[in-house]
Amino acid sequence: MIKSLITTCCLAGALALRAGSPVAVEVEQGACHPVLSPDGNKLLYTTVDHTGLKALDLVSGAVSVIDSEVAAGFQPAFSADGSTVYYRTASMNDRLIYRDVRSYSFRDGQNRRMQAPGRGNESAAAFAPGVSAWAEYRTIAVQRDGKRVEISPLADAHSYLWASLSVDASRIAFCEPFSGVYVCNADGSEAVRLLAKGDYVSWAGPNTVVAVVSEDDGYGILLSQLVAVNTATGIVRALTPDSVLVSEATAAQDGTVVYTDHEGRMFKFNIND
Repeated sequence: MIKSLITTCCLAGALALRAGSPVAVEVEQGACHPVLSPDGNKLLYTTVDHTGLKALDLVSGAVSVIDSEVAAGFQPAFSADGSTVYYRTASMNDRLIYRDVRSYSFRDGQNRRMQAPGRGNESAAAFAPGVSAWAEYRTIAVQRDGKRVEISPLADAHSYLWASLSVDASRIAFCEPFSGVYVCNADGSEAVRLLAKGDYVSWAGPNTVVAVVSEDDGYGILLSQLVAVNTATGIVRALTPDSVLVSEATAAQDGTVVYTDHEGRMFKFNIND
């Protein structure tokens, strides 16, 4: 079960349920695939098939329609200061998929096309200025001020998922789907396993990584729990009870966490409360 799995794979310490009380996020029914801004003030969301992209201001409650195009909600990326969103849309031409790159500024509410439709499939994070990291299947791409390098922290990795850059850009948390959740230095060195498995990996503070850990019997999900790992001590905390089946999650550097459950609802809380 999940509790035994988490306990055996933590580096040190114990499992404890402690976090702020979840509050329902007021978005339209069917909203999913949440992405928090670095400061935790804005929340991107889309539909189940990633059509369209909207932003909810978690302070004022205002909703901005960023784009209504197909695939606009697939893995969008914020700028480091949260003022701009980078995303891609998709279109068909002669039965081939073409993707463009667009940006949206919260300062003026304007969309800008950064790259014309083409056959490339670069992550939207590649177009954000400053430092960013994203999974490229066999490697993790790390970009600093336009200069990109590819790292492979695990010598025998099958692939990489959910690459997430720490607040100070010195470390990367990621998932290797067959061996677990890890953290490494930004150059790929000193990889340490945090969990034996996990999805939707993201940083929720300078030394905290959150992930969704699930168990199934081959037919359906038995348990799906949101957990937090202290990367300095290895202590693992369960953030949701066994009775909640978590679907997706996202976190911000101030400790804000937003998750969806298997009933299609969305909730938020702060792990520091």
